[in-house]
Amino acid sequence: MKALFLFLLVLLSGCAPSIRQGPALSERIAMPASGPIHGLKRGAALPQNWWEGFRDPELDDLVKIALANNPSLSEAKERLNRAKAIVTETGAYRYPHLGSVGRISRQRLSLNGNHTIYNGKTATIFDLFPVSIDYDLDLWGREEEISAASRASEMTALAGYRQGALMLSSAVIRAYFSLVAANQSIEIMQGIVALSGQEAALYRAAQDAGVSPATPSVSADARVHEEMEKLSLLKKNAESLRYALLELLGKQPGDALAIFARLPLPEHFEIPEKIGLEVVSQRPDVQSALWNVKAGRHLEKAARDAFYPNVNLFALTGLNSIGLQTLLGPGASTYAFGPAISLPIFEGGALRGRLAQRESEYAMAVQEYNRTLLHAARQIAEALSGMKHSRTRLEEGSAALDLKDRKEKIARSGYDSGITGKLPYLEARIEMDRERLNHMEESLDWLNSLTNVATALGGGFGKWPS
Repeated sequence: MKALFLFLLVLLSGCAPSIRQGPALSERIAMPASGPIHGLKRGAALPQNWWEGFRDPELDDLVKIALANNPSLSEAKERLNRAKAIVTETGAYRYPHLGSVGRISRQRLSLNGNHTIYNGKTATIFDLFPVSIDYDLDLWGREEEISAASRASEMTALAGYRQGALMLSSAVIRAYFSLVAANQSIEIMQGIVALSGQEAALYRAAQDAGVSPATPSVSADARVHEEMEKLSLLKKNAESLRYALLELLGKQPGDALAIFARLPLPEHFEIPEKIGLEVVSQRPDVQSALWNVKAGRHLEKAARDAFYPNVNLFALTGLNSIGLQTLLGPGASTYAFGPAISLPIFEGGALRGRLAQRESEYAMAVQEYNRTLLHAARQIAEALSGMKHSRTRLEEGSAALDLKDRKEKIARSGYDSGITGKLPYLEARIEMDRERLNHMEESLDWLNSLTNVATALGGGFGKWPS
């Protein structure tokens, strides 16, 4: 009998189709050689809190506040909690399910039944089973595949949370640097406006004295208004940046936010020595795509296992009677135990449709992973290239600023010694301050390029297995 039972199981499960071969995962990545870059230090891996390399305590505090208070990141954390709860739910198949059942039914009893005097009559039947046990043997591993898929989905949610933390911290860093640069630019522009006003006053005095035509005076007044317009735009931009930073921190526009720092320029910034698949795979978006592939494979196998018979073991004990008056009397006790077998025979193509759906979802997940890997490689290459050009621009700007500074000192010396008038000195001061504005933009671009590289490399939010 046992041999016949096993033979029937094998025979009935022979209709289960095989899983089709899907696309292959990309297993290599080729990055261009970046070469040495001044200010860049090669290390084993990106530091965990890489922004601490800027040595700006105010920035460190703002990133901590954002990671703790930002609503979008809190939402991602709840998605992770939900995924963990699903893992608990799907893993419950490993344990017997214990329950209790009570039932009252009005039933027409068969004439051919075994209820003697009640045969052919309608009666009220009471069932009370305080103990009911059910256990899924999961002979083909379908429930285990579903549980494994939920564990992979949990890792996908974890990667999504880390991706959110990465993008949030990067946005805070960029907004902070932009706001610091805007505040410093406002200070410089206020100096330019004051110097332009002095220059315009000298031209007006020369015009009033009859030693200069009106054109230079009018042009100088126009420049003052132009500089004041630029100052107004800088203040507007700084206010917008302040509101953007407050939003990232999870705060209201009216909340206090005082920024007193100066734009930091770190002497060294550490990135990995070699950038290959091992490094790129640490990006949260790549990990999310990879775990999504794993979840898809498990769900694909679970869809195939649904073609096989399902075998459960059950046991129950309790009371059964026809009529309430005998439910608690002697002889009402009953029990049952044994296997329960269910096999899909005809379901209108639902199982094959579900399997085809899972196969396509798995193939889509693989292609999404391959696309994400290509996108990550492009982002890293662009970030490294941008950092190289940004560093060159910063060094050229520093050289230009040194020249303007030398010119201003020469003009100041000539003015102090009485060799030249005040106008050449004011013009040299204004030129130097404008070059300081340019250098501020170049410094901000350099800091943003470092942030772009760290973001492209995954931001250091937790180490993933190889």
